[in-house]
Amino acid sequence: MSSGLAIGHSLAKRFIEVQPRGKDDGATALLLAFLLIDFILFVPVAFLISYTLGFFYPTLAAVEDPLPAYDALSVNEDGTPTKDDNGRLPTAQPGKPVTGSLRVTYRLIRSLGSWRINFHGFGYNMVVHGVWNLTAMFLSLAPFLPRSIAQVLALVAIAPLHTAWTHWVITPPGPRSFFSRIPPVRKVYLATWFPSFLFGAAIQASFILPLLLAGVIGLRVPDMDTPPDRQTRLTVSDVAKGLCLLGVHLGLSALLVTPAHVALTRVQASLLSADEDTLVPFDRSFGGRVEPDVVNGKGFATFGAAIKTVGLQSWVRIYLLDLKVAAVAAVAYSVLGAVIVGQVLLFLLFAKAHD
Repeated sequence: MSSGLAIGHSLAKRFIEVQPRGKDDGATALLLAFLLIDFILFVPVAFLISYTLGFFYPTLAAVEDPLPAYDALSVNEDGTPTKDDNGRLPTAQPGKPVTGSLRVTYRLIRSLGSWRINFHGFGYNMVVHGVWNLTAMFLSLAPFLPRSIAQVLALVAIAPLHTAWTHWVITPPGPRSFFSRIPPVRKVYLATWFPSFLFGAAIQASFILPLLLAGVIGLRVPDMDTPPDRQTRLTVSDVAKGLCLLGVHLGLSALLVTPAHVALTRVQASLLSADEDTLVPFDRSFGGRVEPDVVNGKGFATFGAAIKTVGLQSWVRIYLLDLKVAAVAAVAYSVLGAVIVGQVLLFLLFAKAHD
């Protein structure tokens, strides 16, 4: 989205330079056409990357459990099981996870309706984040409460709304309203306060620790309030330090944020009512660790159960999904960047031709 604003600013600035000369010669129409093209290209791509690939698909990946292994026996004509050369019964391989492939996940979501289903829950996601930020802003008014701590506490406070959004996106679209999907509030807080706190703390740590490290290594951060011509130019050392800090941020995100998100999402999913189906395979018993309320169980998964039931293959799948999303984002924004450069060059050539 910021790239779209940049191209608009660049073209508008050049347009202002041309206009005082009293010559339009189609410059206005060309500028408006470029801005319209940017809007049509940037908005869907930005929403698809930031929401669908950034929130929707990772939530499904965190919930999905591998299909259980099963014995699919081939039979002879007389109905007896067929054995291999060693006299053993062959065991079929379980199906591949849906979220192991972006293409398969898209086809699953697309099968529920039009391509717009990929933005399922987008509006409510905006509501959740809006309430989160407002709550954090309110809490930060308390004396001696840092903004980062307020953000963590706010995430815990909005647990019912956050859980309702998770339920909304992991289940097929239906007649039930969003707010009717909020589980009993007391049960939500009992289940999610700890994983919500860890998730919020992990997010803050992934940003705060690199910033603290930047001060230790003496990285000079450009001041946005200082005019560009008065700022000290970055050196190669500054760029190298910045890349190292970016690596630290990404490493902390992988080591802290992703596991915390997976655990929180699975705990939230454990609160899903029994009459709701999920889009992807999901073991509600968490390998026998969770018992429903009717048999004197808690009726929800603990943080430990949520983590322990994610096997090595599932972790590989989740992290590969993150890499695929990053690759798609890099390619998409590179293409859009090339479009921006092309528009700027065409506009400058057009302006020069009409000077």
